[in-house]
Amino acid sequence: MNGRAGRRVEVVELDERGRRLLARRYPAMKGLGAAYVVATAPQVSGTMGDSLRSLADAANNGERLELERLVESLLPRQAVPSARTLEQARRVAQFRTRVLRDFGGLTAAEVSRLNGSDASNRSQLAYRWRKDGRIFAVPHRGRTWYLAFQFGPDGQPLAGVAEVLRHLGDWPEWDIAAWFVVSNPILERRRPVDLMLDAPELVGLAAHHEARRRGASSRSPSGGGRNGGGGADARGAEAHDDPVARGRVLP
Repeated sequence: MNGRAGRRVEVVELDERGRRLLARRYPAMKGLGAAYVVATAPQVSGTMGDSLRSLADAANNGERLELERLVESLLPRQAVPSARTLEQARRVAQFRTRVLRDFGGLTAAEVSRLNGSDASNRSQLAYRWRKDGRIFAVPHRGRTWYLAFQFGPDGQPLAGVAEVLRHLGDWPEWDIAAWFVVSNPILERRRPVDLMLDAPELVGLAAHHEARRRGASSRSPSGGGRNGGGGADARGAEAHDDPVARGRVLP
C-alpha cells in the first residue's frame, strides 16, 4: 500500500542550491538560513496558508504565546500510548527482529535469483507465488521480506506452506509468521517450521485445527475476533523470549 495515498500536506526543506534558486524569484528570502516548501491538497490549502502566515507573523513579532498556540494547533491529534501498550510494542518489535535473524528473509529479487529466473521484472516470480497462495511475506522497516523457511533446497516453495495458507491466509502476515515459529500444542510442542520438510501433512492439520479454533472463538460472545484479542504476533512475542522458542506453548 502506498504510504502517501492519504496525505494532504507535505513539507520539504530545500538544500542550498534550492534556496539560491528560490531567492532569485523571491528576493525577500535572502539572508535567511533555511527555506521550506509546503505542498497541500486543495481542500486544506486555505487553512494551511492562513496558519503558516499567522505562524510567521508570530515568530517575527516575538509573540511566543501565540506561537505556542499555533504550534499546538498544527500538531497531529493522537492519544499518548499507555505503558502497557508501549511494552507490548517493544516485545513485538523484538520478536519480529528475532524471527528475521533466526530464519532469514529474502527480497523478491533474491527469490528470483534463487530460482534462476531471468525475467526482466525481478519481483514478478515472488509476486506470482504470493498471489497464488504458495508463499507469504512480512513487512519490516519499509521493505517486504519472504521468510527463508518457506523454500526448499531447490528454491521452490515448500508444499506445506500453501496448505497452511489455505487455512490461515487471511491472517495478518506477522500472525502467520508467529504461528510457524512458536511451538504448537497440537504438534506436541514442536514448531510447525521444524516439520515442514519431514511432516508437512501434520503442519497442515495443525493449521486446519487453528483455523477452526479461531473461527469458533470469533463466534463466541467473548471471542476476540480473527486476531484472538491481540493477535498471534503479540502472543508469539511472549513465547519467543529466546531465539528459538523451544518447548513453549502459545498462551
